[in-house]
Amino acid sequence: MKCFIILPCYNEEENLEKLLKSIDKTLQDNFPYHVIAVNDGSSDGTGETLRRLSLKYPITMVEHSRNRGLSEALKTGFKTVVGKLSDEDYVVVMDSDNTHDPKYIPLMVHAANNFDVVIGSRYIKNGKQINVPPHRILMSWTVNRLIGLLLKVNIKDFTSGYRCFKASTIKKLFNIFGEKLIESNGFEVSFEILLKTLACKSKIGEIPITLNYGLKNGQSKMKSLPTIFKYMRLLLNLKNKLRKIVRENESCRLFFPNFSV
Repeated sequence: MKCFIILPCYNEEENLEKLLKSIDKTLQDNFPYHVIAVNDGSSDGTGETLRRLSLKYPITMVEHSRNRGLSEALKTGFKTVVGKLSDEDYVVVMDSDNTHDPKYIPLMVHAANNFDVVIGSRYIKNGKQINVPPHRILMSWTVNRLIGLLLKVNIKDFTSGYRCFKASTIKKLFNIFGEKLIESNGFEVSFEILLKTLACKSKIGEIPITLNYGLKNGQSKMKSLPTIFKYMRLLLNLKNKLRKIVRENESCRLFFPNFSV
C-alpha cells in the first residue's frame, strides 16, 4: 500500500519546506508515500523549492507554464496519479499552505478502510477552524448548510479540500467521467468532485480536523465574493447538474432519490 498526496501549489515558496518536512515526519513510520506537486504557474520560487526538496523527499513535480487555477491543478494531479495506482493505494488531496495538518493523513487512511472517500471536516463534533476571518466562516458554514439541506445527505463539510480517496474510487471516477471529472473553474471544484463521487454511490465518511489559518504564510488565493456567486450558481443548477451526470453516464446510478432524471 502506498499513499499518494496531491498538492496544488501556487506561490507557496514560504510554506512548502515546513509542510513536506511534516508530511515526511508523519508518514515515514506509517506507510510509503509519494507527493504529486502541481506547480500552477507560480511567480515566486515554488518551482525551485520543489526541485530542491525532491532531492530529499519522494516528490514528482508537474508544472503549468501559467497560473490556471485550482480546478486545473487538481485535474493535472488526478491525471498524473491515476496511472500509478494499485487497488490497495490511497490518494490524499490537501492544501499546500500548512492549513491542513499532515497528522490527519494516517487517520483518514485508516478511516478509508470503511469508506470510499474520507473528508477532513470542520463541521462535525471536535472539528473546528481557527484564525479564519469571520466572514469566511459564515460563508463556508452557510454554503455547506444549504448543500446539506438540498441534497438530504448526512455530510457536514462538502467544501473541505482535505480528503482521502481509495484508489478504486479514483479509478471508478475516471472510468465514468474521464476528462469531464472536473468541469468547474474555481474553488467550487471540491464540491463538484464530491457531487460526482456521491452520484456514483460512493460511501463518504468524515473525521474531525482543526483548520488553522494562522499557520499559513502569504495571502489566501480565494476571493470571497466571486466564490460565493459561483457556489450559489452551482446550488441553483444542482438539480440539472445531477440529471446531466446521470444522463451522460449510464453506469452511474442516481444517488439522490428526490431528483428524478
